[in-house]
Amino acid sequence: MEMHFVFTSSRGLIESAEYLPAHTEDDDAFFNSNKYSFILVAAPSLESLLNEGIISWAFRHFPKADHKRHATAFLSMNLSKKLDVLGFLLSSGKLITDNESKIYQTLINLIKLRNEVAHSKDFYKETDIDYGELDKDGGRSFLLAYDISKLMNNHPLSIEQEKCQFIVSSLKHSAR
Repeated sequence: MEMHFVFTSSRGLIESAEYLPAHTEDDDAFFNSNKYSFILVAAPSLESLLNEGIISWAFRHFPKADHKRHATAFLSMNLSKKLDVLGFLLSSGKLITDNESKIYQTLINLIKLRNEVAHSKDFYKETDIDYGELDKDGGRSFLLAYDISKLMNNHPLSIEQEKCQFIVSSLKHSAR
């Protein structure tokens, strides 16, 4: 009797992504760099799920000798395109991905975060800093320019734990 099976990594990756948010809490002065680990585990979790779906679809719809070739055509797409096409493939063209849903938007943002972390290009920025008066402890406040402040607020490490938890929920939803 001929049987087919596959070893996948998505379950273990999702479990790792689920574990990490508890270890990403920021302290008073610094972002927690474990958020990089979360992003770099959560995004491959998504890709693994999408790849599994594409491979499964091709296996069911094409002859054994051809399914890899057809799957590879879709596997070569970028991550956001795979996310867009998978629902259509699995439903045999009856459904399209709701690109306005909260889960879809969360997963697209995860892809953007992953790209920003994995392909980081951190150029030097020049700015003026306005310093305040010395306080009673000898410290001094300062005010950053808007563009620098915006960069800091949009940095991958600024992701909040709530968002990390929702990413995990979205991945688990996608795994069903």
